[in-house]
Amino acid sequence: MTGSARLDAWLVDLDAADAARLVDHRPGALTEEEARRLASFENQEAARRFLRTRRTVRHLVAEWLGLAPPDVRIAHTPTGKPYLPDHPGRHISWSRSDGLLLLCAAADGPIGVDVELIRPVPSALDVLSFVVPDLPPEAGPESFFPAWTLLEAAVKATGQGLARGAKSVNLTFSTGGGVALRGIAGHAPGTWHARTTLLPAAGLPATAMASFVAPMALDPVGVRRWPVTGRPRAVSPGRLPAGW
Repeated sequence: MTGSARLDAWLVDLDAADAARLVDHRPGALTEEEARRLASFENQEAARRFLRTRRTVRHLVAEWLGLAPPDVRIAHTPTGKPYLPDHPGRHISWSRSDGLLLLCAAADGPIGVDVELIRPVPSALDVLSFVVPDLPPEAGPESFFPAWTLLEAAVKATGQGLARGAKSVNLTFSTGGGVALRGIAGHAPGTWHARTTLLPAAGLPATAMASFVAPMALDPVGVRRWPVTGRPRAVSPGRLPAGW
């Protein structure tokens, strides 16, 4: 594929009261699979965020498609990749980190996204080495969140899932925490493109790292803060907060 990807992205504070009011709370708003997942949670906070995530995703995807939320069917592949069975030319991906949701929709091809709130990670390089064998000397603790979100976004884009696909993702590391996607095994060089950026998580006490992977060049991604209205704001790469 050539050209730049046309993406729509939304950043949602799931714990905000406005977000809770704007989604569909009718009992029938969940699928049978979602209802089973909801019933399996023992932690009420986790259950509440799962519920808001699924309802918010359906609400925003419906707006994107020009449909009513009950008319949006979202299915999942065996590896967990979400897709729209009634709209095979449209693609979605989402990620949640605590109360922060990042949703992305694309009309040009597959998309994978991941978001992580920046927080201390004990033994960050040891954790990363489980999924990135032979970390180079350039990799430091500040590489963790760029690398982790890139890995997650890449395996979501290909549909492999982290357990099966992480070791097929080839990353390059540079001093200072820079991480880039070199390629994905089994795919021709240049097939996949990535963008990683810091997002100020409005209303939350931390900054978030986000990565986007698509089979087209990625311009700076316009991210809508939802439910705040207004034009998408292009986000630019930032710096990790000191002492994260």
